[in-house]
Amino acid sequence: MRRTILALCLAIAFATSDVTAIVFADAREQNLPSLLADAATAQSRGDFASAAEFYREATEIDPSVPELWANLGLMDHQIGKSSDAIQSFKHAIRLNPNLFVPQLFLGMEYLAAKNPAAALPYLETAEKLGPDDLQAALSLGSAYRMLNRPDRAADAYRKATAIAPKDGNAWLDLGTTYLQLVENDARVMTSTYGHSAYVILRGAETLADEGKLSAAENSYKAAIASSPAPTCTHAEYGITLLRLNRISDAEAQFEQEAGTSPDCGLAPLGMAMIAVVRGHPEVGLKELANLVAADPDFVQSALPLFEDVLSPDQTRSLVEMARRRQDTGDHSFDLGSLVEAAFTSGGLPRRVALSQDPNVQTHPDSDPGSAAGFYAAGAYARCVQSLKPALAQLSAAQQRLLASCSFYSGDFQITSIAAARLKASPATRLEGLYWESKADEKLAILALARAGELEPDSPRLHVLIGDVFRQKRHWSEAEAEYRKAIDLDPNSRAGRLSLAITLFTELKTDEALEIDRSLLNEAPENSEANLLAGEILVQAHRFEEAEPYLSKCKNLDPDLIPRLHILLGQVYAATNRIPEAISEYKFGLAGNRDEDGSVHYQLARLYQTSGNKAAAAEQFRLSQQLRKQWDEQAKINLGQLSADPPSP
Repeated sequence: MRRTILALCLAIAFATSDVTAIVFADAREQNLPSLLADAATAQSRGDFASAAEFYREATEIDPSVPELWANLGLMDHQIGKSSDAIQSFKHAIRLNPNLFVPQLFLGMEYLAAKNPAAALPYLETAEKLGPDDLQAALSLGSAYRMLNRPDRAADAYRKATAIAPKDGNAWLDLGTTYLQLVENDARVMTSTYGHSAYVILRGAETLADEGKLSAAENSYKAAIASSPAPTCTHAEYGITLLRLNRISDAEAQFEQEAGTSPDCGLAPLGMAMIAVVRGHPEVGLKELANLVAADPDFVQSALPLFEDVLSPDQTRSLVEMARRRQDTGDHSFDLGSLVEAAFTSGGLPRRVALSQDPNVQTHPDSDPGSAAGFYAAGAYARCVQSLKPALAQLSAAQQRLLASCSFYSGDFQITSIAAARLKASPATRLEGLYWESKADEKLAILALARAGELEPDSPRLHVLIGDVFRQKRHWSEAEAEYRKAIDLDPNSRAGRLSLAITLFTELKTDEALEIDRSLLNEAPENSEANLLAGEILVQAHRFEEAEPYLSKCKNLDPDLIPRLHILLGQVYAATNRIPEAISEYKFGLAGNRDEDGSVHYQLARLYQTSGNKAAAAEQFRLSQQLRKQWDEQAKINLGQLSADPPSP
């Protein structure tokens, strides 16, 4: 970053010297060229404070030159004088709003001050003035993310990866933004459409991806029971059954899909895999060859769904047989390499290039009318090509078709674009959310995999991977990733806080508190670190020690505020402040679900103590009801745990 800024400064300084030779010929007696030369020399040796003074003198000699104010702002930016830098950049922009540097760095100053709303207009202007500038794209993406506009942030980060395709941080920012989009869509789907078939199906797909196959089976059954079940639901259920080694049940689902939705390519692909599993690889290979002939992109994209269905020996045998047939001229394509790549990719998307321009223009040769025929024939890529050029003019039915075709052909960027258009209409909003969630998850994996290839030792990447493991409750794997991040960057506050949270979850409370307190020594007002310290001490019944930490949680994420109220309720109850405790518990319950009924139980005891028998009875009733639901779910989970293989 420092080298980038220095290069910008030097370029502007020397360019300004050339301009002054022409524009300020009549001011040479005032020593302006000498000041600019001295400023450039100071910049080149990194003495930004001296350079700032030279530029300051230059602006006093002639305050009408916007480049002088821009350079003065850059120098003040470098030495941390943000207020002065902001004023200089604003003055430069007033004199010439088309200067790139003051627009960019003024936006960056506001970003550093956690004021993305103020930064945004300057960064948008900078991006227009410098469309090929990496820092402008990255800064614009950061502003949109801070404003919770991840869709626009993704556009900016996608441009950044096009500008600098080997910049691992750009790919990492893009991947994390897509994950934010997935989370946002999931939140809307579950809160607004919680009982719909699409939401249930999306939950089943997530469980299957995580390897929780018994739980996924139950969700697929529920999705099928919801009428009408989305296309390919039976086929996806069949894949889960095949992974559970229930071959006949899987076959029945594939056959049912083929009967009700013959255009779902997952069904014939599943039947091909069943043939291989049953010891008939030649039959399976023939069906695979037919599918590849129709659309190799589909086969390459969908085959990893069956990765754990075949044994290594079966995979090896299938690959060798495919290559022998290619050698004899039976196939005109390299089916062996395609199968081998699909089963050794770890389920990652095949493509590493993303569409950069979401605003696809109408093409006169497009033929949307042929798309349905291509879709029915399993030629998904040709379906996409027939629809994509007319993207802006497509009907809702054609947008739906484009989303499906592009996803199955592995063109996830187009899926996301089509889904966003579906999401914009109330009539197709749920379908749009479904396809956008699926596509953006694939795009996130793709971008993060690329970041990992480019910067395998990035602390940020290890923290992110740890976060994913933590969300999936894979505590030991999360701990290992956070420790890797800290080994690479011992000062990483994100890594240390995340490690402390994970250690607390693993009941390693002493180490968790030690790490958390070291963070608070550096940043005493860190709300999340204070919340963690308070929670650890509350759990240890050290209530009076916990209270000062909890009182400092002023700027928590909204999702954590209910937990803060519950903890304060426990502290007040333990220190005999009953009315305050009741109030805190009520605040906590207003924004948080009491899954096992324990909070309602504690609130009931407090009402008893205060003499409010009616309120106590109601809270006991709610507590018992929630506890019963919790116990029933625990039994289901225990059965799933015994049925499922261990997570890798």
